[in-house]
Amino acid sequence: MGPQGAAEDEGMMRGTAQNTVKNGFRGKAIYSVLASSGAALKYAAFLFLGLAVAACSSSLYDDALETATARDGQGADEQAEFYAAKALEAAGGVDVEPLAAIASVAETADARQRLTAAFNLGAKEAEPDMAAVAQTAYDCWVHEIAMDSGAAPAFECRGRFLSYISRLETALAPAPAPVAQAPQPANFTVYFGFDEWSLSAEALEVLNTVIETARAGGHGLIRAEGHTDTSGPASYNDGLSVRRAEIVKTVLVEMGALPEAIETIGYGETRPAVATGDGVREPLNRRTLVTLIP
Repeated sequence: MGPQGAAEDEGMMRGTAQNTVKNGFRGKAIYSVLASSGAALKYAAFLFLGLAVAACSSSLYDDALETATARDGQGADEQAEFYAAKALEAAGGVDVEPLAAIASVAETADARQRLTAAFNLGAKEAEPDMAAVAQTAYDCWVHEIAMDSGAAPAFECRGRFLSYISRLETALAPAPAPVAQAPQPANFTVYFGFDEWSLSAEALEVLNTVIETARAGGHGLIRAEGHTDTSGPASYNDGLSVRRAEIVKTVLVEMGALPEAIETIGYGETRPAVATGDGVREPLNRRTLVTLIP
C-alpha cells in the first residue's frame, strides 16, 4: 500500500473510531491511545472494541486501557501498544494469563505465584477490580523490566502490584473462626478475726464459689494475697499475712484445685483496704484477696 493509500486508510479508521465514541461505546479513552500515534495495531484494537466492548464488563480491560493511556501520555508508544493489546484480549473474552516471570528477577516469580494463587481462590469472580489492577500492575512490572525501560517505571508498577496483591489476599482470606470468650479475672475476699488465720463458715462459702467459678471459666491460675491490719508489729503482721494466704490455698486444694495452680503471697500491713494509722484494728484489712487469673 502506498503512502496515499495508507493515509486514506488511517483517515478511515480515525473516522470510525470517532463515530464509535459518539455512538456511546466506551471508546473515548482508548481513542486517545489508539488514534494518537497512528499505529495500525492500535486502530485495529479500537475498531474491534467498537463492536465488542459495549457488552464487555472486564475489569482487566478497564485497567489495561488506563495503563495504556498513561504510557501513551508519557510518549512510550511501544509500551502503550502492549497494554492496548492486553485491553483487546480482555475485551475479546480471553482469559488473559499473567506474563511469565523474569528468570533473573526472583521476586517476579514469587509475585506471579501469589497472583496465580489468588486467581485459584476465585479472585477474578469475587474481587474483579482488585484482581485486574493486581494483574495489570504485575504485567507492567515484568514488561518494563523486559523492555529495560529504566528503574522508575518498573519500581512504580512493582509498588502498585504489592499494594493490590496484599489487599486481594486479605479480601480472599477466610473469615476467622469464632474465638471462645476468654475468661475474665475475678476477685473474691475472705475475712479473718483479729490475730487469726482460721476460716469461718462464711469464708468457706466464698472459697467454694471460687472453685465453682474457676471450673466454669477455665481459669488457669489462682493467686491468694494475705493482708493484716496495722495492729501489732509489722514484722509479725508479715508472717500473719502469709499464714492467711496459705490457709486459703490449703482449703482450695482440698476442694479440688491443683496445688501448682495456686500462688500465695503475704503483704503484711502494707496494702490496707481501708487506710488507717498505726496500731488500728480494722476488720476490713484482715483479709485474703483471692484472684482468678485466665
